[in-house]
Amino acid sequence: MHEIIAEPIEVLVGFCNSANNKIKDKVVPLFFKWRNHRYKVDKINLIHKQKEGRGIIYYFNVSHKTNYFKLSFSTIDLKWRLEELYYS
Repeated sequence: MHEIIAEPIEVLVGFCNSANNKIKDKVVPLFFKWRNHRYKVDKINLIHKQKEGRGIIYYFNVSHKTNYFKLSFSTIDLKWRLEELYYS
C-alpha cells in the first residue's frame, strides 16, 4: 500500500564523515517522530536531491522494519517532512 502523507516531522540526524562509512560526508536521518511515534531508520535505501527555486530539497527513502518512508529536508526553511509511506 502507498499513502501520501506530506506532514512535518522531527528528525534526529547523524553526520557521516569517516572514510569507513558507505555514505561519506553526508547528513543522514537516524530516527524520526511522526504522530507521537518514534521510528528508527534501519536502512537508507536512496538519497537524492531536487532544486526548488533558490533552495534544494533532499529526499531520503528509508526503511523501518517492513515499512518504507520518503522523508524530505528543505534547505529553504530547514524543515523535515514525511512525504510518503509504503507498507504491506
